Amino acid sequence: MRKGGTACRNTNSAGQVSIGTLILLEHPLLRRAILVGLILELVLVAGSHFLPLLRSQLLFGCMMICGVAGLLYAREAARGYGRGALGGAVAGCVCALAAVGLAGMLDERPDRYLPLAVAVSTLTGGIGGLFGQWDSVLRARRRR
Repeated sequence: MRKGGTACRNTNSAGQVSIGTLILLEHPLLRRAILVGLILELVLVAGSHFLPLLRSQLLFGCMMICGVAGLLYAREAARGYGRGALGGAVAGCVCALAAVGLAGMLDERPDRYLPLAVAVSTLTGGIGGLFGQWDSVLRARRRR
């Protein structure tokens, strides 16, 4: 702890964010999960702008993509349920913010669902992180 009660926060050469000796997030894995989620979110939002059939399923699709981004992060990180949920929530939140931003640029009126979409997508990203960690535990058991 630093003077004043705040924890030391560092990023090491492997791209891990840590507080003291506790490693919280794996940057390369988080970037990869966010990149996959961003590509899928942007394709979905752009597609829903041109296809009215997709527009009615936009929030559900964004939630699923954020959950998959969280699952991808936690599955590869395999650092525990708490860290998997944290990384999944971060990936879900970043993907949701990008989707809402693109919807705003396309004049889709994202202001009516901005808080709900980001909160729910963050939650589903965290839940995806829990399932990703569960999958990594099951894979480790299968290898034995």
